[in-house]
Amino acid sequence: MSKCVQFRRGSADQHEEFTGAIGEVTMDTTNNTLRVHDGETAGGTVLAKKSEIPADIMTADYVTETWRASDGSSWYRKYKSGWVEQGGIMSSGEKNITFKLEMADNKYSYIACGGDDNYGIHIVCTNKTTTGMVVKARTGTGTDFTNLLRSWRICGYVAE
Repeated sequence: MSKCVQFRRGSADQHEEFTGAIGEVTMDTTNNTLRVHDGETAGGTVLAKKSEIPADIMTADYVTETWRASDGSSWYRKYKSGWVEQGGIMSSGEKNITFKLEMADNKYSYIACGGDDNYGIHIVCTNKTTTGMVVKARTGTGTDFTNLLRSWRICGYVAE
């Protein structure tokens, strides 16, 4: 003989007045759905039916791979679509940046930030390639202050 498992059940109104035990699952007979309880919230959390999940959810982009250097000096996030974000922290005087992942082309966006509030810093990026870039920081007078550079970040598509 087979076994039958039956959950507690009740109408939507009855559920709103009911606080189930932690991890308890009950059936809402009005809406034909399940509710999961945490031992504190009256009514629990209503679980979505397949018909309530947007059809385009399967086309949404999401992170598929991440990496971070053990010393925290660089990182990346790669998405299902091939989009990638890479970044890092520069030590004083550093201006040649090599990417962990090769980019598809040199049309990526970049941000570089300085770390001293006493100067009006102008940051420029030159020699953009698919594997790296050169970043320079200058004050309004054109003096090179590469030691003021602190962090960088790029966004674009990764090479396949």
